[in-house]
Amino acid sequence: MRKETALVELYGLIDFYYENRDMPVPDDFDFFDKIKECCEVLEVNNEEIIKEFKLQKI
Repeated sequence: MRKETALVELYGLIDFYYENRDMPVPDDFDFFDKIKECCEVLEVNNEEIIKEFKLQKI
């Protein structure tokens, strides 16, 4: 995955979180794993992203 693609996906995931955080998701969808994948490509700390955007498992 290219950095540009990862950035777009990360943005989409964060947007998805705020719009749908109380809604059920498919069992095979791991939101935080997707965040981690994007952060690895972007070479940023995924824990910092989770903290800064106040992303929590519900």
